[in-house]
Amino acid sequence: MNDNLQKLFAVFIMVTALPAWAGHYGYDNDHYDYAKVVDARPIFEVVRVPEERQVCQDRVVRRRVAEHRSAGPAIFGAILGGVIGNQLARGHGHGHGHHNDRAAATIAGATIGGMVGSEIQYAKYPARYYTETAPVCRLQTTWHEEKRIVAWDVTWKYHGKTYHSRMDEEPGERIPVRISVDPAYR
Repeated sequence: MNDNLQKLFAVFIMVTALPAWAGHYGYDNDHYDYAKVVDARPIFEVVRVPEERQVCQDRVVRRRVAEHRSAGPAIFGAILGGVIGNQLARGHGHGHGHHNDRAAATIAGATIGGMVGSEIQYAKYPARYYTETAPVCRLQTTWHEEKRIVAWDVTWKYHGKTYHSRMDEEPGERIPVRISVDPAYR
């Protein structure tokens, strides 16, 4: 069995390496040379290109004056509202769950009293504003057209014959060419 494996491995190596051997022993019909460039003309295309820039204009802006408001009126309103809510709940009902009703009434009174205290303060001392000139900016897109080279029409000579090709890049003075020789069957 070891002999069979060795034979099978040898056949595998020969089959996979045969194309490489063929190239080394003259079976490759292609070779490379250089051709002289006679003319190269760019092919242009017009494209639209976006250009973004920031545009700013001075505008009059209304701003609120930063103030420190006292928490005193809201606290006083919350205390007073809590006391009133507690007293109102005390006067109603003497049965089961009486303690929970008083706590809920106290919390509701404190919340409402705090809000009323804040509103009174804002009504007495309203927010103040001032105006100033400030830049207001935005991005603006403008478009312009550009001519860009997209390809090259190239005329080249090889062994006295003239050829034409379209290429992606400017070719220079000479270009590489692949020469292939195959038998002609009649």
